[in-house]
Amino acid sequence: MITIYSFFFIATILTFSAGNFFLNIIYKKEKNYKFSLSEEGIIGLIFVSFISLFLNFFLKIDQLVASILFIFPLILLIRLYKTKEIELFKKIILHSLIISAAATIFISFDNVNRPDAGIYHLPYVKILNDFKIIIGSANFNPLFGATSIFQYISAIFNNYIFKDIGVTIPHALLSIYFIDYFLRNFFSNSDKDLFYNLFIFTLASYFLIEMNRYSDYGNDTPGHLFSFYLLSLFVKKDFNLENKENFKLFALISLFCFLNRPFLILFIFLAIYIWIKKKHFLSFSAFPIFSLFFLFFWMAKNILVSGCAIYPIKFTCFDNLSWYSNEAKFRIAARNSSEFSELHAKGWEDIIKNREYINYEHKTEEKQNYLKNFNWLNKDYISKHSHTFKKKIDFFILYLIIVSSCLYFLKDNKKDFDSSIKDERYKILIILSSIGLFLMIYKFPLGRYGTSYLAIFIYCIFFPIISFFSNKSSIKKNGKILGIFLIILSTLFFGKNINRIVKNYSADYNQSPWPRIYDNYFKISGSNKLQNLPIEFKKINKNRILDIYYINEENFYSSERKILCLYNKAPCTQTSENFKTFDVEIYKGYYFVKLNKV
Repeated sequence: MITIYSFFFIATILTFSAGNFFLNIIYKKEKNYKFSLSEEGIIGLIFVSFISLFLNFFLKIDQLVASILFIFPLILLIRLYKTKEIELFKKIILHSLIISAAATIFISFDNVNRPDAGIYHLPYVKILNDFKIIIGSANFNPLFGATSIFQYISAIFNNYIFKDIGVTIPHALLSIYFIDYFLRNFFSNSDKDLFYNLFIFTLASYFLIEMNRYSDYGNDTPGHLFSFYLLSLFVKKDFNLENKENFKLFALISLFCFLNRPFLILFIFLAIYIWIKKKHFLSFSAFPIFSLFFLFFWMAKNILVSGCAIYPIKFTCFDNLSWYSNEAKFRIAARNSSEFSELHAKGWEDIIKNREYINYEHKTEEKQNYLKNFNWLNKDYISKHSHTFKKKIDFFILYLIIVSSCLYFLKDNKKDFDSSIKDERYKILIILSSIGLFLMIYKFPLGRYGTSYLAIFIYCIFFPIISFFSNKSSIKKNGKILGIFLIILSTLFFGKNINRIVKNYSADYNQSPWPRIYDNYFKISGSNKLQNLPIEFKKINKNRILDIYYINEENFYSSERKILCLYNKAPCTQTSENFKTFDVEIYKGYYFVKLNKV
């Protein structure tokens, strides 16, 4: 655990420095908004993700490349020490010590998000570390076409210092950055803007209750956290979006939400709205060129990997590419992946007893009928997913209790109520969250997809009630009570994670006490204990050019053991059933995975 702490200390300093460097690029002149160190860390992660994405077009993100990249922010830190900014240097060191301790508690003896991390998150990171971009790699596993920008962040943390286990660092670091950001902003604004203060309270409490386990951090949670950050800037009056530099950063963060999860595309429309509303389109200097540059490379990556600009949205795909086809017989076909994702979200596996990982010919008509006219909303779906909805409802109830208790200290002020619901910020948030929740329920009714929209919706429901009973004299008193509640939640957040460390301290596994990125395990029948499961990989050498690894288990989803690729081999996929549909060629140092369309 000392090693974990040391690694996080270094990673924190590096991301702070990277964020500071990038902000200095955006704000060529003096910043009109004071960023906290945790904000600089958050923005630093965005910056390194772009570097990682760009470089992978030409290089594999191996330990040498990653180590060289982190030299530059380190130089920046050394420069601070040698200049008159010694106080800032000391502040960075002290803050890093605290962040590192919290991150160590959050990650130790925990696990990666399963099964998704083992199926395609970590296997794709392994590809990034071992290969430059493989054209058509979604033919190995269609989910490689739906990866997050966060996989690129993870890849660049595999350097000479952190080694391979560094790929687990970014998720934990991000979580602690946001805890620090939420708490600092709440307490520094507790007696100021009621709208902003209650918004931060809502996001902070939602985060501390719903996102308190490292093992839950797949591709969804980071996207939601960046969405929270984006919206906190939107409602904060100090962050003036009429300022060109502020808007460019805002546009970049909105894009980053989308790059984490395409379902968060509504936040890009929010940036476009501000671009028009604030008339930034009239000024070339306000144009978010870097964001468009970032988006271009992301779309180019998507097309090269999957044949689609946004996989698996069919109209964004190019059927004339040699590595993509929309014929149902090919696993990569967008309509197959789209249907599979929607069926999964709507509980199709509860209908069939023996779930098959990929079999698109199976009960095709029945599947289509299942998705029509809310036929999926049946007793089987409700029975299985009721606990998830209950968990979300529990937050509603808890939120209502806390807020209602604060109303005791507040007085009626009709004027404040009128002004609050007429506030443009409120109107935009209620429209944004309502549309997002509707799309989630209609298309992909899984709570983890709509976390951002749900948290905002909760806030929009209760804020008019709170503001109705509030006045300026009571805001400060209200803030103190809510602040105590946040402190309690933070204590419970870390208490839960400390309890996990105590419980699992004697666990013996590869790379203990880091999360398992190599080990497969399953629960012993009738027990809560975990047992490691040896992995037997098979491989096929396609055209004597590339070794492709797969799991030696048929229909792995039908097994309780769920043997996964994880970070072991690259490229790795869960099944070999489609290997006959493609060949591998090499051209000018690039691997091409070409379909046998004839």
